[in-house]
This record gives sequence, structure tokens and C-alpha cells, in this order.
Amino acid sequence: MQNTDAVAWTKKLVGIESTNPGKEEHEIAGFLEQEIKAALPECGELKKDYTKDGRPVLMAVLPGETKEELVFICHMDTVPVAGGWTKNPLGEDGEDGRFFGRGSCDMKSGLASALCAFLEAAAQRKDTGKVPERTLKWIGTCDEEGDMTGAERVIELGWVTKDSLVMDTEPTDGEIQTAHKGRYWFEVTMHGKAAHASRPEQGMDAIAGMAYLLASARNRMKELKEDPFLGKSTIVFGEIQGGVHPYQVPAECKVSVDMRVVPPYHIGDVKALLEAAAEDAAKEIPGLQAEIKVTGNRPPIAHHEDAKLLACLKAAVEAATGKAPVVSAFPGYTDTAVIAGMTGNCNCLSYGPGTLAMAHKADEYVDEADIRRCQKVYEVLVERWLWA
Repeated sequence: MQNTDAVAWTKKLVGIESTNPGKEEHEIAGFLEQEIKAALPECGELKKDYTKDGRPVLMAVLPGETKEELVFICHMDTVPVAGGWTKNPLGEDGEDGRFFGRGSCDMKSGLASALCAFLEAAAQRKDTGKVPERTLKWIGTCDEEGDMTGAERVIELGWVTKDSLVMDTEPTDGEIQTAHKGRYWFEVTMHGKAAHASRPEQGMDAIAGMAYLLASARNRMKELKEDPFLGKSTIVFGEIQGGVHPYQVPAECKVSVDMRVVPPYHIGDVKALLEAAAEDAAKEIPGLQAEIKVTGNRPPIAHHEDAKLLACLKAAVEAATGKAPVVSAFPGYTDTAVIAGMTGNCNCLSYGPGTLAMAHKADEYVDEADIRRCQKVYEVLVERWLWA
């Protein structure tokens, strides 16, 4: 039987750079493919495929008597290392049981914990020859830290469906996290008319017009209904460009818009909000024209208190830790959110070692005790799923 110590696996995986952008996932996918292949029983399946950009996705399967399936989905990539590190980004042990390295909490420790639970189930299948009642899958995706093309590819391949029970292993601070605000991105360009700054009445100030649009958009966002689980919708203007000379009325201004939106609002609702804000700006400076381009479209994912996977995971957490878990919303957007949004799956959630507060930072770390906790929870969940 292979080593199924998730802490040791975490250290191996952090030692394989898979930055995005950077070295990407080819080396780590090759390593995982070899290790999984050696552990699978004869009835097991191992599949590898690629996105349109040639980046790998992996799936390992332990078939059960029924088509009901529990899926661990784990991204293999990390964000780049960047500056500010005082520890080795490819792995360094620290005091108080901490392990440092890029991807240690986001999310190679979660990947390791889920994979070890899968490998233990595979070894049990080999040893006993007993067919599980239900199917278990482990999926490794690419590009989660980018455009999430890996999750989109596994949906295209049918590796996950609307009926799958899907859990990612993102760092969740010991909580079960089930819902996501929608993530909508826009590029808004305000078209005005250039003129000499001493004759502003002869032009149309695109920067001033954009200021009116942004103020109106912020006020209109405040009018959107709150969600009892996810809270308020928010809007941020991350970048702005405009004008070519300090003594000229600017003819153009461009801004990026990030909207994090709660149910029931979708892309059409928030685009209409920006269009209404543009109309407000045109009332202040007649003749202005706003061009609104959608650059990102990820819908909100609602909380489902009656979801089967939520009940199963709650019970597993309580059995493994002796404590009832806190259930909350995930603050970002994950592979399971992509799956829920594209398939309508109501059994998608996150639970994994580490704290999101350390993700993407210099000297990223994970507590080894946290890895062991999650591995134990996953083992209980898998045991009950396969053999209950």
C-alpha cells in the first residue's frame, strides 16, 4: 500500500512548482498520474485530458454498484511566487507544526488530503475485492487560478454532472462553505468630445461623465436586495484610464468594473444597472455615449440547506472532530462554483485545510494539524459513502 500520510504528500506536491502563470500543471499532473496508476485496483479508471490550450486535467475513479458519485475536485495550479518571501516557496518546515510554501494552503494540502482518502479506498478495494455501493472520483484541474478552464473542461467531458456530489478542498478555516456571490466583470468606455481646456463648453468631458456614471452605479447597487446567507452585493472600480493631456477636455475614459452579486441577480440585471447609470451621466453631460463590454460572467451560487452532500459532510465533520461545523459562504469563486453555475448542481461545496487569509501571500503556510483533521474528515466521509 502506498504512503497515505497527507502531510508527507503535501510536502511532495509543494516541491513541484505549478505556478499559473508560470510552469503550469504538466509536471505535477505527470507525477500524480504515475502515483494514482500504481495504486488503482483493476476495476479502477484513470483518465487524462487537456483544455484547448493543452493544459492537463486528471480523473481517477473507483466504480460502485450505483451511478451515485462523490467527487473530490482539486486544482493543481498555484498563483506565482512573487516577492516578499522569507521561506522557501518550494517547501520549508517551520515552528509550531507549520509548513511553508507556495500552494501549501491553496490548495496542495487539500489536494493531498483528498487524494490520500481516495488512495486508502483504492487499497481497501484491492485488499477485499468488495465492490463499493457508490462511486468515488478524484479530479485534478488546471487553471483554477486563472480563467478556470480546467473546471469547464471536466464539465464538457461529463466527468461531473448536475447529479454529482462535488466537493473542492479550498482552505475554509475549518468551516463548510457552500455559496458564492456572482463575479461579473465589465469594461466601460465613456466616449465624449475633445476640446481646449479653456473652452470646455465646446467639448464633452468623458472623465467627468465617467465620474457621474460611477457614482450612480454605486448608489444603484445599494438598492439591490440582500441575500440572507451571502449578504450584500458589491461593486469595485479596479482600474481607470482617461485623457491624453492636462489642457484638453478628455474625449475618452475607460474603467474596469468588478461586481460581486448575490442571488437572484444575474448578468442581465447588473448590465442594465450600468446602462441606467450611463443614462444618468448623459443627463449631466448631454451627448456622452457609454460602451459597456462584459469581460467576465460567473453567476451567483445560492446556499442549499437541504443539499445531500451538506448533510453527509456535516455528519462526517462531527464524527471526526467531535464538533458541529460552522456553515458559511465562500468569499471567492471556486471550481465547484463553476460546476454549480454551469450545470445547476445544488450539491457543490468547499471544505479544506488552511486559512484563506494566507492564500496567495508571501510565506504562505498550512498547519499540519489542519491537514490531519481534514484527512480524517475525508476518510469518514468516503467510508460512509462507499460502504454504508
